[in-house]
Amino acid sequence: MKKIKKVLVKLRIFFEKLISKIQFKYFLPYFLLASIAIFMAVSSYYYVIPMYHGYLREQREIKSLKNKIRIDYEKVSIFKIIASFNSGLSGVKEKKVANLIFNMGERYKINPALILAVIRVESSFNNFSYSDKGAVGLMQIRPVTGLYLIKKYGIKSKKFNYNVKYMEYLPVNYLYNPSLNIKIGVRYLLSLLYEFKNLKFALFAYNAGPTLAHRTLNSAGKSARLSYSESTNRLFSDFYYGYYKRVKKYFAIYNKDIFTGNPATIGNAYSE
Repeated sequence: MKKIKKVLVKLRIFFEKLISKIQFKYFLPYFLLASIAIFMAVSSYYYVIPMYHGYLREQREIKSLKNKIRIDYEKVSIFKIIASFNSGLSGVKEKKVANLIFNMGERYKINPALILAVIRVESSFNNFSYSDKGAVGLMQIRPVTGLYLIKKYGIKSKKFNYNVKYMEYLPVNYLYNPSLNIKIGVRYLLSLLYEFKNLKFALFAYNAGPTLAHRTLNSAGKSARLSYSESTNRLFSDFYYGYYKRVKKYFAIYNKDIFTGNPATIGNAYSE
């Protein structure tokens, strides 16, 4: 024990001499910097970082709220357009149609105003319209075309549990279902936009059929097919060009009705 005490005494004396020789004034700046750094680190951990995360959370909530307002605004605008016509549908079904048009526009990046414009020209929003060429419903789908598109894109319907494997054509009453009719029509229009890469040609194909559209474009030559200017009007008869002009007119009107004054605007610009 005496030896241990002697060692401890010697250590105490050594440290006392060492401390007495250290000039703390030289270490004071470093001590202050270290203190400031520790203070800032503690403040950041307990105050700054939580405030920053709170700000980010608030911004996400604001963005989410604005998006909900935008969605509600656009759905209501679409519904008002549909409800302004005698669709033959109940108000509840018209709301479902409006929601479907909006959702398909969001999903496939196609302006809902274009969908509405095509419906306006094809059927004037009359769900039970039937043309002399056998086209049915809001987007005027033929039973054979409807069955082909259902098979090609695997389009499902909650109302009809059909097995397309054993069908030769789509029953007309299926196409009077507005949801199925719009699902088929939008996928058809979208496929034509991708195929022709031009709104004018795609609408020509939607109205006259892709076969006639390709035949007309092929007979016009390569230069005409590549030209998207107004000079391509000579490729179309007055009837088909008039169809395009009417769709274009209503597209501009509905695009304004849906997106003007909207908290957040969306919409695709289509080449002509």
